[in-house]
Parts: sequence; C-alpha cells; structure tokens
Amino acid sequence: STPDDIIICQAYLAFLSSNGDRGEFWRVIHENGLNRERLAGYERAITTEPDFYGHAKDGLINDFHNYLRILKNVHAGADLEKCVEVCRPFLDGHMNQLLEAVLRERGADEGRAIGVVDTITEVRQMLSSRMVNEGDGTKLRDLLYLDLGLEAQLRLMAERSLGAMNEGSLGMDKLTRALALWIALAAENLGITASPGSGKIVDDKSVNSEANEMKACVRDWAEMLQEAHKGVSPGWAVRAMAVVERMRRALGETVEDISSTVQPKAEYLGHGLAMVTPEKIPEKWCITLFSEELIRGGGCAFVLSSYLRKLDKALRAQGGGHIWQIVSAGKPGAQGWVEEVPDLMSVQAKTYSRPTILLANSLSGEEEVPPGVVGVITPDAPDVLAHISVRARNLKVFFATCFDADEFENLGRYIGKAIDCEASGDTVVISETDGTKLGQSSEDKLAEGLSGIKISLPPPAKFTKYAIPESDINPDATPRTFGAKSTNIVAARRMLPKWVETPRSAVVPFGVFEKVLEHPENKEIATQYKTAVEQLHTVDEPTGHLRKLQKLILALNAPKELQEGVRAALRLSGIIADGELEGAEWDEAYIALKGVWASKWNDRAWYSCKKAGIGVEYVQMAVLVQRLVESEYAFVIHTENPSNGATDEMYAEVVVGLGETLVGNYPGRALGFSMKKDGKTPPTVESLPSKSVGLFGGGLIFRSDSNGEDLPGFAGAGLYDSIPMVHNSRRTLMYHREPLIKDQALADKIMRGICQVAVDVEAAFGGKPQDIEGCYRGGKFYVVQTRPQV
Repeated sequence: STPDDIIICQAYLAFLSSNGDRGEFWRVIHENGLNRERLAGYERAITTEPDFYGHAKDGLINDFHNYLRILKNVHAGADLEKCVEVCRPFLDGHMNQLLEAVLRERGADEGRAIGVVDTITEVRQMLSSRMVNEGDGTKLRDLLYLDLGLEAQLRLMAERSLGAMNEGSLGMDKLTRALALWIALAAENLGITASPGSGKIVDDKSVNSEANEMKACVRDWAEMLQEAHKGVSPGWAVRAMAVVERMRRALGETVEDISSTVQPKAEYLGHGLAMVTPEKIPEKWCITLFSEELIRGGGCAFVLSSYLRKLDKALRAQGGGHIWQIVSAGKPGAQGWVEEVPDLMSVQAKTYSRPTILLANSLSGEEEVPPGVVGVITPDAPDVLAHISVRARNLKVFFATCFDADEFENLGRYIGKAIDCEASGDTVVISETDGTKLGQSSEDKLAEGLSGIKISLPPPAKFTKYAIPESDINPDATPRTFGAKSTNIVAARRMLPKWVETPRSAVVPFGVFEKVLEHPENKEIATQYKTAVEQLHTVDEPTGHLRKLQKLILALNAPKELQEGVRAALRLSGIIADGELEGAEWDEAYIALKGVWASKWNDRAWYSCKKAGIGVEYVQMAVLVQRLVESEYAFVIHTENPSNGATDEMYAEVVVGLGETLVGNYPGRALGFSMKKDGKTPPTVESLPSKSVGLFGGGLIFRSDSNGEDLPGFAGAGLYDSIPMVHNSRRTLMYHREPLIKDQALADKIMRGICQVAVDVEAAFGGKPQDIEGCYRGGKFYVVQTRPQV
C-alpha cells in the first residue's frame, strides 16, 4: 500500500455511502489531489469505474472503515502528535523546536518534503544517542515510540515524493540529483535504525558489521552527492553505480539481520497464541511472513529499496552500466529447462536429468556447478576472474549476472519452460524453444566432448622428504613430487626480468600427508580415516562424512621430523630466520598446513571430482609455503580476454589489500579493466570496485598444490584452499578516500604495470596464455602464481 490508498479508500467509502454515486467517488479523489491519470499510472493501474453491490453495502462499509484505520496507522503518522506530546516534558528545547517544525510541515508538498525529512533525520540522530543512555524504562519506551512515529512520517513523505518523480516533469539530470539526495537521507536513517547511538564513524572494531557497511556507503555517497550538484556526467553515473550496488547489498544484509532477529520470536509467540486464542490468528501466513511484512511495512529499509530501484534505471540510462554482465558465454549460449533455486550451494549435490538453466538468487563463490546444468543466471555479481567464474568457463556453462531487479523477476515467467539464451554484445537474448529438441543433458554432452580425453591423475608419488627448499625444486624433475603451482612459480622466478618480484618458496611435497598419517602417534586416526573413506562411496549425502574426514586430518599429531624438515627448508629458502617457527608459532603453522591437506575433502572438490570421474582419495596434496606479500593491491590477469576471446587483449581485476577477496569471490565487484598487449592504447575500465572489505596482513601462507589441478578436460583450479598462518585483519573499505579511485595517475600506473607483468610472464612461458595472480606494494609488482589459462 501507499499513502494514495488512504484517499482511494475514502473515495470508495463515499461511493458506498451514496448508494453507488460515482460522482462522489471522483469528488473525493479530486479534492485530495488525485486524478484519473495518476490512478492509471500506478504499477497496478486503476482504469475502471467502481461498481456498486447493494446487497453487500453494509458489510463493505464496515470492512473498508477497518482498512482505512490500518492505512492511516501505516501511512498517515496518526500517532506522531501524541508521541511528541508524551515526550515533550523530558526533551530539551532544541529538540522540541525541531519536533514542532516536523508537525507543522508534515503535510508539505513534494518540493518542501526533503527539508522536513532532513529535520526528521537530525531529530532521530539525537534521539538515538539519548535512547542508548536512557536509564528510565518508561521514558525509553516513549522515546522508542516517538522514533517509530518519526520513521513512519519519513516513509509517508518519501513515498509521496517518489510518486511525483519522473523524467517527464523533472528531466533526467534533475531527477537523478533528486533521487540521489533522497537516497542519502534514507540510507542515513537506516543506519540510525540498525545501529542507534553509534554515530557516523566507521568502527572496524564494532561487532555490528551491517551498520559499518551502511555507514561506509553513506560516506561514499556523500562524495557522489557533492559531485552531482556540479552536473551528472556519464563518468559520475559509472562511479555512482558502484556505490549503489554496494548500498543495495548493505540493505540486504540489514534486512536479513532484522529478519533473523525478529522471525524466531514471531514464530514462538505466533504459534503459542494460535494454540491459546486460535480465532485471533486464523491464517498461518501471518506468522511465517511476519518479519517480511514488518520490513515492507516499516520505514527506512523499504524507502531506500524503492529509491535505489528507481535510481538504478536512471543511472543505466545515463551510461552507468549495462543490465547484463556475461561471465561465461557457454557453448556459446545455452538451451535448457528453467528452474529457480534460492542459491547454488543448496543444489550442488543434485544431478539434473535434463539440460537445465538455473535462476539462482544468490551464490557464494564456493559452489560447484551441478551436473546437468548448462546455464546459471543470477542477480549476484561474481568477479569475472574469480575461481567460480573460471570453472564455469572451463565447463562451458553459460553464466550471466542480471543487475536489473525487475528484469530478473520477469525471468520467472520462464520457470518450467525450455529456453534458448545467448550473449549478444552487452545483453542476453532469451526466447522460448521446443523442449523436445534439446537432446542430451550437459552431463552427456560433457562425457561426449571428453570422449577423446582420459582424465586421470598422475601415479601417486612416494615419500621423499618432509620439505624441499627452493634451491632443490626442479621444475623439470620426474616423477613430479609437487604440483603445477610450485613448478610454475619457481620457473617464473628464474625466467622473469628482475623488475618483476616473486616470493621465495619451499614445498611440503606429495607423500608427506600419507607419511604423517602412518606415524605410530596417529595409528587410531589412520584407522578411522580409512573407514571413513570407504564409507563415503556408499552414502547418498556425503557432507557429514566429508566433515568427519576433515576433522580427522586436523587432529593429526606432527612427527618431530616434520617440524625439523619444514623449518630447515624455510630457513634455506630465506623465508624465515633462525629461531622462527618455534613453539606456538609452529603450532599455528601446522594448523594451516593441516587445513590445506583437509581441503582435499571440501564439498566443491568432492562434487567436481565426482563429476569428472576422479577418485578424491587418489588426489595427493603438496603444500607451497611462501611469505605473504603485505600488498596494497592484489590482482588477477588473464593474458587472453575471457570475456570476448580476444588474443591480443588482456583482462584484469584488482582489489584493495590481499587477493583472497578476489579469488574467493567476496561480495562486491573488483576494479576490472582490459588493455591491448601492445600497450598503444590506455586501459579501458570495465567495472569500478564495490567490495565491502579489504584483508590486510603478512606472515606465512600455505598454498594447496595438488596433482588434481590443470589436468586436460578438468577444471581443477580453485578447488582447494590456501591458508595464511595468521588471521588477516579486515577493514571496511571507503572508496571516497581510496588512492586507486581518487588518484588517476596512480591507477593508470598500476593498470599499465599489471599488463606489462602479464606480457613478460606470457613471453617467459613460450607465448602460451597465462592466468596470473599477483600484487602491488611500495611501487613494486609481484607475481605469486601463474598457470596456463584454460
């Protein structure tokens, strides 16, 4: 419902009371500022005259009087005056003056409404500080009701104003600035609601991460608002869209926090009341939808959502971004039956018997694409070079993000139908198709496509030593006792020009895990481990057994020889000094080492290997040990652009801090850009960053280096974990003061430097396309990993 529904309800009551006089209906409509055009312009248009049913007149009048009361309570701020009256005696003079101004102006038209909401925001900020320090329970209750009344008044005025905002009356430039100003106030008020009394400062020590995120968005948006007053340019629209995407995500987190807090209490009370007084709760949906209806009927969250939705369309119309992002073009495109799922994780264990295109409402980046799935469309925005994106391209699964909420909702009309979807430039073309002609599932097609490729692991390597220093790592040695990561990074260190830095490395090779498992101190664990592996192949739901195997690995005791061997190899490689990695430090290192071994049994690795016919128990795990570069920025670059297949163009993504937020698909987008290999044209920015957090820190990192990666026909990249020895610090990012965004000269230097690194790496590896991970710190570029680009 909206405030206009109050007028429509009053008009319909006048129509009923006059025994069906339509003139009375339109009299009330016109006297209250509405007209036929306004009614016809609603999302659910009203274009017909009211009909009169004499036999139901009295019952309808009774029902609509009750409905009018509800509408007024929700939209008319009927209780605000009473709340002000109750609280006036214990509020200071300034606050009382502001409240009187709000009461005087609450009927303000759209032109003056923004000033009233600004005053409401000031009052609510003062009230929130007062409430967190109020020791009198009765006063606190009255202050809470006053705050609720102010929030309801804010929503009422915001909805009135939103209904009057359109390009026809304001023009696109003025419309965008007006929406931007309302969004600033709505977001600030939502921050007050989510974290009362905490002020506007982002506090990374706060446990309320949702409040921190919204504060960061408000601060970044304030910068955009200042720029907007000078004029809305296409460049402004692009930068604003990055903040809008992040703000929408922060809004979702806040709503989820409210829902998870309120809904369990609603269900406890609701079901209890239903047992005692069932006549008062006749509909079970009143309970199950309680928190959802509370949010929709509440104040700032719904207001912010409505304004963001409208601004999103305005920004895209001004060059702020495309509706679609193509992550993987598929075979190209995809044909399949459409199914909707809440998230990809919940169905990764499922096998689809026919070609299926999933509408996945969310994804985490940790999932494996289920067998039978030929396409995934999601409103989430995975980084183009995140591991899940790379795996989708390797599997030739069509993978696209739809940024327009209305467009994504409209895709629901295809659920249960067969469609054909393909990328066409910067958009996706979707049409219904004959499902009887779809033929094989993706599983069958994959098997057919790989019929000439035998996916098999190398023969298991025997134990040689507990750790190998860098000087003894021979990339050409056979049989191989370590994986492609160790091979490539050591080769790169020896072949790359001096200006490209690489971290020193040591390896815990294949066979060490098996040697530790066989140690007498681990005899009981080894017996349980063997039994659990055997049982894994007989269960339908493997998750419990996978967790058990990981716990058993994490419980392994370390032989003395392992500790001595690892320390010696790291010292010889120049990674640690004498006296390091003793006592508690070794304990932390061993936990990280075991964590990498245990990642062999994570969900995504299990399902991926099962789909390819690889027995996970035969995967061997070496561990590459390096000192983590405390990077200012981290990057991934493909020397052939995966978005368009151009061999003369590279594509890169950059994040603030350590690279885990990029390869691990942390929420938000990276700075994405493309550039020609010849360097004659400047970089082209494809996306601006909207990641919420940056990770920072140093210490040792233990990287997975299995024999099950980079195999022909198998997308093994990113299946296993890399674990830092120490916990990294997290920082809420604010891009209005981030040099990568504010300093164009620095950004250009970093983007060109990354591309030159990629050109040199590709040349060092014989001109073969490379998938490179690296970082930037103190004016220097580092390569921490490179592999052939699949």
